[in-house]
Amino acid sequence: MHHRHARPVCHAVLAVALCLPVLGGCALISQKTFNRHAGDPPRLPLAPPPPVPGMDRPALVTIVAGTPDSQWRPAVRAAVVDALARKPNALFTIVVNVPDRADGTPGDMSGVVTASGRPVLQAVMDAGAGSDQAEMDARTISSGSATQVCIYVE
Repeated sequence: MHHRHARPVCHAVLAVALCLPVLGGCALISQKTFNRHAGDPPRLPLAPPPPVPGMDRPALVTIVAGTPDSQWRPAVRAAVVDALARKPNALFTIVVNVPDRADGTPGDMSGVVTASGRPVLQAVMDAGAGSDQAEMDARTISSGSATQVCIYVE
């Protein structure tokens, strides 16, 4: 009886010994088998760039270039005083929108900023905003539009 049971055990040991080298070359199945990025640390998206002032909200005040001071100064003063009453550390961004020339080239930005933007910047500071609470920017807009000075508040 002992002889009968020894034979299947020998066959099993022999089969394992023959299959072991073949199985040694096989890779185990894991999550990486189906998804090579499994287990990798998450990749967080980069922070979006800060929004350009005025692109996501309406202007506090918009002034068309050439409008007399007596018409826009009271509106600017009232808007700045109201904004500072709500948020004492508010930041005012004065954006001068300069239209392109008819041929598509940018207009005279420095001249327009000096002529139209500086008086508005001064009016904002005269209304109570500190020099660190007011900044000025300029950008071009499509031709056919009038030069505008927009005041945005954050």
